[in-house]
Amino acid sequence: MVEEAVIQKWEFLINAAKNYWVDSLPTGMSDETFDSYERKAAQEDGFFVRDYVFDTFLKGAKTKNEYIEKIKKFKVEGVTMLEAIRQSSQELGLSKDETYCTLKYDGSSIAIYLDSTTGKPKRIVTVGNLNLSGLGVDQTWKLMKFLPKKFPKGIVAIQAEALIDIDRLNDIDPDRARQKANGLINSKYCDAEVSSLLTLRAYRYYTDNTQQGQFIRNSNYKNVLGSFQTVTSALDGHVMFAPAQVWTLTELETMGDFVEHDRTLTNTGRFLNDGIVIYNAQGICQRALKYAGAGSGTEAIKTVVHSIQWNDQTPKGKDSWSANVIVDPVTIHGCTVKKPSAGSVAKLVKNNITPGAEVGIILANSTIPMVGEVFKGGNGDYQWPTCTCGYTMSEKDVYGSLIKCGNPMCSQRLNRMRAYMGSVKSIDDLDLNQLLVIDRFRWENTGFDKTVLLMYIRANDSQGYHDYLDSFLKTSLQKRNLELVWAASFKVLTEVCTK
Repeated sequence: MVEEAVIQKWEFLINAAKNYWVDSLPTGMSDETFDSYERKAAQEDGFFVRDYVFDTFLKGAKTKNEYIEKIKKFKVEGVTMLEAIRQSSQELGLSKDETYCTLKYDGSSIAIYLDSTTGKPKRIVTVGNLNLSGLGVDQTWKLMKFLPKKFPKGIVAIQAEALIDIDRLNDIDPDRARQKANGLINSKYCDAEVSSLLTLRAYRYYTDNTQQGQFIRNSNYKNVLGSFQTVTSALDGHVMFAPAQVWTLTELETMGDFVEHDRTLTNTGRFLNDGIVIYNAQGICQRALKYAGAGSGTEAIKTVVHSIQWNDQTPKGKDSWSANVIVDPVTIHGCTVKKPSAGSVAKLVKNNITPGAEVGIILANSTIPMVGEVFKGGNGDYQWPTCTCGYTMSEKDVYGSLIKCGNPMCSQRLNRMRAYMGSVKSIDDLDLNQLLVIDRFRWENTGFDKTVLLMYIRANDSQGYHDYLDSFLKTSLQKRNLELVWAASFKVLTEVCTK
């Protein structure tokens, strides 16, 4: 806890640091002046302004991810990984010396955002399949100490993986390294373990359009990545940050079965991986090659279903319920699984995954416990949930992977819509995707006109409102979704427009 007197003494420095790292504004002083004050605060009062700003303003905050792109993935089946790399090299028109390969690290993905004019790191944010361009959790307060002070100028973002060197795991099952890394990235209280176990590997970078950025874009990928400084722990010397190791296809062809294993010794540690990522000479990602079975969780462990747990997703802004199944506990890759996902409600019904069913539990995407194969159906009791509005759901309320309350004027649905409308500044900011929640459908891709829709609201023309929305929907599932939500949305929008 920092004393109030210290905070008051260094308030000007705190504001300058917040301007730079949080608000992306000028500090109001030169870099040399800021650095000298930063050293002075540490020497005189043991006050570390960066740590204070990160912990006070960024801890747990959500930050929008930018620049980060999804990698195209291919499964390798029927051939060796080395042969798959050769085939990819030919398909991509790359020579063996222009085919650059890194491990497809199996850890927790993060993005490092830089001030491209100085090379200084500013933010570190979690990245996943669901938030490549969405909101990630800001982990700057936890991970900034892992990074070099500067990177090459012209780089705006670096993609990296938070990993655990499996040779440092001691009594932890090596197969749990990925889960452990994820846990530490998302933890708030495991500082000692974060410092002693986590390590970051940078494998991809994104540049701005300045002369320096263009120079990096035209430079050799292996050389640029290799220019990133390695950071080691002052406590035990283990590597905290390093660029990923890069090999050309020519080099890999001299290394035997090096790329055929999912636990690989590199020059900075031994890591779990689930394949290889291929880049061209300029560092543009070409594709990822995944081992057959990697991420599919094909190692099913048999168990018995005891009951079904229904999860109301309405408080999360959704319009549905999901299902988990309660099973006899099983252990997969060192993790105890008690209530895996059913996969989808449609699958639950189709395969009679009810009490007494014998099922196989897998780890989907190497992480998510889920019902895989169903060996024997259960007693047929789906233990359907009852919504707080009083409506009891059944098989007729299944919408693909989820189930929805079949009461068009459901109080839960009305409350969700009212809560959403209460969060927007004005009716002009209305996002129909969030208000209606039509699965796998985006209104912005339709040519829909918000002013026309609001015209029907102000005219109290419910049929016109319904028909206008319906005119943009193509599939029977989309139209079925609309029948469930349009009346409630008409009521809520009418309330807003007549205030």
